[in-house]
Amino acid sequence: MRIQLAPEAVDDLTAAIEYLHERNPRAAVAMSAAVFDAIERLAASAFEGPERQLRTTGEFVRSWPVRPYRIYYRREPEVFVVLRIHHAARRPITR
Repeated sequence: MRIQLAPEAVDDLTAAIEYLHERNPRAAVAMSAAVFDAIERLAASAFEGPERQLRTTGEFVRSWPVRPYRIYYRREPEVFVVLRIHHAARRPITR
């Protein structure tokens, strides 16, 4: 299955890596590796996260924790779409 990151997910991940890299480069590498590992395993249907509703669009999506982040995604027939990689300490994006 092909993996696609939405522009918001790319922005989220870039900001997280830059923030961590300034403070602890090793933590930035470990976090990005953990996020990409989870994305690959989710795309391969190794497991499935709970369904949640996005506040902005009302769309139902699934999510999976990679502490302190949560990966929001949806499955399409041929594509696994990562919508957001959201820090858990920020304002929730789901209901």
